[in-house]
Amino acid sequence: MVDKVLVIRAEDGRIVQSTIEEGRIEEIVKNYARRALSEWEPIYSDFVVLRDKYEVRLKLPISPEQFEKFSKYGLERTPDGYAVFSITIYTISFDNFWVEGSYQDRKMYLIAPYVDENIKKELEEAAAGSTIIQQTSVGGEVDLSELEEELEEIEEEEKPKKTRKRKRRK
Repeated sequence: MVDKVLVIRAEDGRIVQSTIEEGRIEEIVKNYARRALSEWEPIYSDFVVLRDKYEVRLKLPISPEQFEKFSKYGLERTPDGYAVFSITIYTISFDNFWVEGSYQDRKMYLIAPYVDENIKKELEEAAAGSTIIQQTSVGGEVDLSELEEELEEIEEEEKPKKTRKRKRRK
């Protein structure tokens, strides 16, 4: 079955790509996972592909066209006056790090069924928001020294070790 699929690429708190493609969502996810894998640096980050649900809430009433479009996603009415349904989303994270027990993405793809422009904007905001670097502040100044030290340590580990040759006594 051919569907419209939304592909969003977010980097450092901004959207760098947002396209609508046609095809099977599973195949599109695999293609973008291969693309992300070619950019992945295993020394610096994890490579993660997650499948999750994204809940959409719409204030009632909705139009008959909206009802028809959203009903294929398990549309339900809530007692508080909303129409609710869930779509499956995929996140491909390939440039990320851990800081103080918190996982932070720098670059990622978010792939989901294309539902409509409003949901597209919501997903773009979510993708951009998940790649904003959370910086800790000390005395009003941004403290990036710990991250810089970690990066230097990793780079030092990657440098080839120099071996010393001993001179023989004659």
